[in-house]
Amino acid sequence: MIRPLRLKPSSACLVAALLLTGALAFGQSSSSAGPAAPGPSGPTRFAEGRYELGRRTRALERAWMDCRDAERRAAAIPRIQAAVLGFFSGNASAVAQSLDETAAALRGQSPSAADQWAAALSVTPARALVDLREPTLDVTIATLYEVNAPRPELTLRLAVGKSAATVRLPADAPLPRRARIAFEPATQDADAALEVVAGTPDRPARQAWRVGVSRVRDLDRRLAALDAAAAALAKSLAPDAFDVERSTLATRLSLLKALREKPPLETDLAAASLLRDAERLVEGLRATPPRSTLSGLAGETLLSAPTAKGPLPARALANPDAPVLVVAFHGAGGSENMFFDSYGDGEIVRLCRARSWALICPRVTSPLDDYGPVIERLPGLLAPKAKRIFLVGHSLGAVTTLAVATKYADRLAGIAPISGRAPGATGALKALPTFVSAGTKDFSRAGSEQLAERLRAQETPTTFKLYETEHLLVVPDALPDIFAWMDRLALDRRADE
Repeated sequence: MIRPLRLKPSSACLVAALLLTGALAFGQSSSSAGPAAPGPSGPTRFAEGRYELGRRTRALERAWMDCRDAERRAAAIPRIQAAVLGFFSGNASAVAQSLDETAAALRGQSPSAADQWAAALSVTPARALVDLREPTLDVTIATLYEVNAPRPELTLRLAVGKSAATVRLPADAPLPRRARIAFEPATQDADAALEVVAGTPDRPARQAWRVGVSRVRDLDRRLAALDAAAAALAKSLAPDAFDVERSTLATRLSLLKALREKPPLETDLAAASLLRDAERLVEGLRATPPRSTLSGLAGETLLSAPTAKGPLPARALANPDAPVLVVAFHGAGGSENMFFDSYGDGEIVRLCRARSWALICPRVTSPLDDYGPVIERLPGLLAPKAKRIFLVGHSLGAVTTLAVATKYADRLAGIAPISGRAPGATGALKALPTFVSAGTKDFSRAGSEQLAERLRAQETPTTFKLYETEHLLVVPDALPDIFAWMDRLALDRRADE
């Protein structure tokens, strides 16, 4: 089973709507950051800042969920709206600053200039997956945005395991700066983390977070072996045999190669476990007779469903005994990670775990794409005993929910489109229980209200509710009510059997 690396409280997935030159050795009590790289930190492009934006989005969501002060929430909504719209501008720097400032306001904090500068820092490893024989890791320190105050001297404590080092950044030190961090010797594959504590000499722990880094034995040889195995299996297996497994292998291999060459992409994944699971998948497909290692899984996993356009990635919470399966479609700009790592810092996962339900979150690019395998194929692998399937979707995912439900209404127990609108005719949904929701300050509110009116006009069993929030944070606010509604439907249906 693939276990995504949950580095609470600051592991990251971005939203979805949507680097030290020198030497730094672990085990030393302190270190200079080395020669400065030329130039200050400039505006961060969205693609480059996706991981950091995800980390900050999760912090904002936690602050929103923890805040019970109605006035603070109301005051934060305009800032959150500006941040959400900023995701589409491509300027990650402005969005990151807005997210940090809004989270602090929700917590009732008035950060000092030093606190703001510590919050603005990013620490980026050159790669998320490295070979155990590599003694060092290149790391880059930068600021995502400029604070409207002189920058103080900053300190960073960087640690992997028991080894740690301190980096001091004088007030006039240009950023970004780079360093080469020495790893502790190791012989076993491990999913670890670069732990970062940032502050100032008088208060060194103003901010703290973690960044996932995995280390494995013989990395390049094992990746090459997986490449060769995938090519051989494409020839040895019948075209329609084990197509989910072969799609999953292709997607996992692509992801591992990306993690080998790049920093964490948008969230921390347990790449060492991902590699081992890919190797087990190959072993199963090479066996006589071939067998699947995806069947009977329990817990979080990454897999892909075959479609005419190629593999459709999905992240799932598998449970072979789950009585209910929830399929969740994310909004524009997101990925299969969003419901797990955002939308209330994974609120839907907690709600499913509490009920021993299964969850599938496919990648959404268009409501017109083929999501048939998610309904027809994946439930048999991930939740074979599930008698009820519910769909949940946000924004673009809400439109996708309605499109999929139109085709598969007879297989579904209910749907919950959040901040969405009907893309076309709704006649096929007439008998399908539907929970429609939106935020009071949500730019999709009108579409949601019209959807609810259309459904009620055709006598569809419809629940409609507004929440005092905006387009993004309506999801964690609505999910508890949606799950209570699904609880009632699941109980009612069991009573009828």
